[in-house]
Amino acid sequence: MADQAVDIQRTSYTTASSSSSSSSNGWGGSVQWATAKAADPGVGYVWCGNGPTGYDCSGFTQNAFAQAGIELPRNSKAQYAAASQYVSLDNLQVGDLVFWSNNGSASGIYHVAMYIGDGQIAHARNPQMGVAVTDADYSPWNMMGTDARY
Repeated sequence: MADQAVDIQRTSYTTASSSSSSSSNGWGGSVQWATAKAADPGVGYVWCGNGPTGYDCSGFTQNAFAQAGIELPRNSKAQYAAASQYVSLDNLQVGDLVFWSNNGSASGIYHVAMYIGDGQIAHARNPQMGVAVTDADYSPWNMMGTDARY
């Protein structure tokens, strides 16, 4: 089912796009922006933050997508709902949004991140961890089994 959560074993995580090269599909500017923000020590997590130096998860993805000329809704549930296509974790491509849900369905979504290639995501995590690039399966618990493609 499209809204089921999935537990992922680190050793079995694969993606359709293992390359971080994203210029061919138009996500180069978004990936560059996201990784630059994650590397900037002056940028952090701020509840309801929408930049330029503080972001929450959906504000971060909204701003990253803006670099590719794509308007996203402001919150993570709406970002999931507005997608034009849903894909499995095994078919992630650069620019896909990855979600976490506390009830296994869209109604429980509480976190979103952008897949940037090579098994990694960029996201605004929380006040302690800030804005970061992590392995896509850094926290497989509550990770949605389907993700959004625009």
